[in-house]
Formats: sequence, C-alpha cells, structure tokens
Amino acid sequence: MSKNLYRDPQRGALGGVCAGLADYLGVEIWVVRLVAVTALIFASFLTMLLYLAAWAMLDKKPRVEGGASASYGAAQLKQHGWQQGLMPHQALDRTAQQLDALERRLQAMERCVTSKEYQLRRDLQRL
Repeated sequence: MSKNLYRDPQRGALGGVCAGLADYLGVEIWVVRLVAVTALIFASFLTMLLYLAAWAMLDKKPRVEGGASASYGAAQLKQHGWQQGLMPHQALDRTAQQLDALERRLQAMERCVTSKEYQLRRDLQRL
C-alpha cells in the first residue's frame, strides 16, 4: 500500500486516477474502477467533475530508474488471488477482511469529524 496518493498513468486506463487510488487504498484496480463506473451511472456530472479534479491535482507516480517494470519491484508486485494459488472463496474472504478494515477506518474518521471535540478544536484554530 502506498503512503502517498498519486496518479498512476502506467497502470491506468484513462488518467491513472483509479490506479493511483487503488494503490493508495491497497485494493485491486478493478474494484475502484467498478465503484467509479457505478458512480458515473448514478451521479455522472459529479463523478466526472471529481475525476477531472483528481486528474488535475494529483501528481504522477514517481518512477524508479530502470523504467516502469523496475518501479514495481518484486517485493511490491500486487498479485491477484488466483496468481497466489488461492481458491475463489479464500480470495473473497481476504477481500472481505480488507473491506471490513477499511470500513472500521472510515467509521473512526466519521466519529472523529462529527465529534464535538473536533468542532471545538477547529473553532479554536480559527481564532
């Protein structure tokens, strides 16, 4: 999982926004693309606007010398479940665990942002 959010045009289909977001979140690219296409269907203008804003604001992922293949070293190579020899239900269980972990992180962020302590700190910083 990447520590910084970048666009990844090398692995991306259009501008590399979904590929960079997938790398940042530590999920497969197809999951992010599926969410993006679903959002495009239900909220096309907003989704297109957010995608274009992300494309314009995010930097390209820095390359490691030696070309694109060297930037994804063997230690960082993300493999699909079937490439690791997992059965479909094992890969699905792993994906469910990752989504549960992301859900817990999101809930923690929501609790923080909606707390009165957060609002108080924000008001004090404005002074």
